[in-house]
Amino acid sequence: MKNYIYFFFALFIFSCSSTKEFSNNNTNSHFKIITTPILVEKDTIYINELRFYEIKSARDGMKLMYLSFGKWNKKTKSIHQKNMNSFIWENVKLLDENNNLYTVVADGAETETDYFASIKIFDDTQKDCLKENYPYQQQLIKVLTSKMSNQKIKKVDYTIFN
Repeated sequence: MKNYIYFFFALFIFSCSSTKEFSNNNTNSHFKIITTPILVEKDTIYINELRFYEIKSARDGMKLMYLSFGKWNKKTKSIHQKNMNSFIWENVKLLDENNNLYTVVADGAETETDYFASIKIFDDTQKDCLKENYPYQQQLIKVLTSKMSNQKIKKVDYTIFN
């Protein structure tokens, strides 16, 4: 099953991508769950991501994960911006109330039209954890938004994410 995630992200590198925003969060806030369609060969796959908008850098999601869980396991090309990378953390325990391990992908965009940091989460069966019907979706969002708010004053050299 892990091969599915590796295959999925390998396809990002060699595929075209397209982004259209669909928000599940109707309130105006500093984050939204966005469904991102990604063109992989001739198929479109939809992935949910947690996007943060009140940020210092598109790399703030990477900073959050790095400060909370240490160095990443893998690096791949960003699906949002060609001159950025995505960073993947595997086997991350995000919730205190259970022992589930997650794969977390941190990405972002800093362009003329987009400015956000994003996080995608998959469980050990490669399910999209930010999908509306995922049992721990709200707990995961709460943990990550809290961590994002708390890490704003902490400093990190963003060049490590090149």
